[in-house]
Amino acid sequence: MSTHTIGILLAILGGFVPLAKPLPWRSVRTTLAQTFASTLLGQNLLAQTPAPSSLPEDRPTPELTLAVKKPRVTQGSQWGLCGRQQNTSQRSSGFTGDTTGTYISNIQVNLHSNTYSTIILNWANENLSSETLPVQFNASPGAGNCNVDCRSTAQSQKRGSHCTPLSPPTYLVQGYDCVLPKYPDAKFVTWFHAEREIAFHAYAVPPYPASHGCMRLLTKNRGAEWIYDNTLAGITQVKVDGNPLAASLSPKCWSGDRLISRPTKKRTRSSG
Repeated sequence: MSTHTIGILLAILGGFVPLAKPLPWRSVRTTLAQTFASTLLGQNLLAQTPAPSSLPEDRPTPELTLAVKKPRVTQGSQWGLCGRQQNTSQRSSGFTGDTTGTYISNIQVNLHSNTYSTIILNWANENLSSETLPVQFNASPGAGNCNVDCRSTAQSQKRGSHCTPLSPPTYLVQGYDCVLPKYPDAKFVTWFHAEREIAFHAYAVPPYPASHGCMRLLTKNRGAEWIYDNTLAGITQVKVDGNPLAASLSPKCWSGDRLISRPTKKRTRSSG
């Protein structure tokens, strides 16, 4: 607003501001009209102008809901001595409890129907250990129900089949227990399919499949202890391979809660 206009407005309101040059009354009226019009118009425009929207950085960031995977350690308790002395465990001298030390990185299980199955241990960072580390143990897998063919991957993975579940998938060690809850003589339990209560553990090992699905390792060879003492839950992998081309099924099978000799199919005599 010009100095002349300000002076005119103040003069009307009762004040007096000397002007550098008097203005004719017509010019005064014109100036006042233009000033009031622009003032009113500006107020109307302000009243009609919507409030500015907030900038993106001013808006609250919505909270993201991320899918959380369940921990792989789903069964059993943490590792323990299970009644042993520290110096009598089978824990490697290079074991540190993580992947920087010596540990069993993966376990290869090879199933056989009419002889011992084998468990092969693959070690990581074995140069950090001073002792000789074992690489293979004999074992006895699940015999399966009498009406189930454990050579079939699909049938072996069914709950209640009493087969050791074949791969794929590759399983992970999931946790530990000192004994199986239902079988206290089955010791040094390392779970790898906890949903079906499948684990490595020490027990009697005949030269054929005889378990309810677990991998039994001979107690006196302490193979179950080596696995129990040197695997890492959530890290150590377990792969179970069978022989789909095996000529025969295992000689024993489960009938209810009894392990029996597998029934032989009756041959029908052809007429002619």
